[in-house]
Amino acid sequence: CSATTDTPATVPTITAMVNAASFQSGPVSPGEVVALSGTSLGFGGVQVLFDGTPAPLTYVSATQINCVVPYEVPGKGNPYVQVNYQGQMSSPFPLTSIATNPALFTANGSGGGPAVALNQDLSYNSPTNPAAKGSTLVLFMTGEGQTSPHGVTGRVTTVSSTPPLTPQPVLPVRVLIGGQSASVEFYGEAPGLVSGVMQLNVQIPSNVPPGDLPISVFVGGNSSQNGVTV
Repeated sequence: CSATTDTPATVPTITAMVNAASFQSGPVSPGEVVALSGTSLGFGGVQVLFDGTPAPLTYVSATQINCVVPYEVPGKGNPYVQVNYQGQMSSPFPLTSIATNPALFTANGSGGGPAVALNQDLSYNSPTNPAAKGSTLVLFMTGEGQTSPHGVTGRVTTVSSTPPLTPQPVLPVRVLIGGQSASVEFYGEAPGLVSGVMQLNVQIPSNVPPGDLPISVFVGGNSSQNGVTV
């Protein structure tokens, strides 16, 4: 009889894991959206397991899987990740965990350059469509860590009728734009998106110069990646 075509030729192998917003490697936090790379990772019938806990998948190909680190993974310690493709289990890929690993999503998907941001009129922020000083920007990030109420792995965020409107990080949040402290008008899990993607509504300081300005988001003692602008 002929061999079936849906059986993987080799055991899946994980070669790297990075934050899906910054594309930087390093420790992972609960709820962080990450990207795994490797070989024979599969298409259908794929599971990603962090310490044995299944992770929600947002993208799958033979060489890359994007997923969300389960909130069951603690914010410290040495977890591991595995891929199970049609019964073939990869070797454990060792990780280090941390309470927060903030990173801003960028417009070109590289982890650097202009942030994914909406101006106050909800148009896309860009060098040709800048925001006014004192106006509000809407930004998106991941790696904010555990939330209150407690994050639920794989849940799509909805808006509550009572404060907080959506779950918020348990650790404090602050933002710098052009080196100046920016007022954070709202921060919490982004409505309509999987838990682990956070929305921030931030007021641009009135004393910053015009042009492309660096932006940093701090959650607890950890900062988002360098090289992101608004």
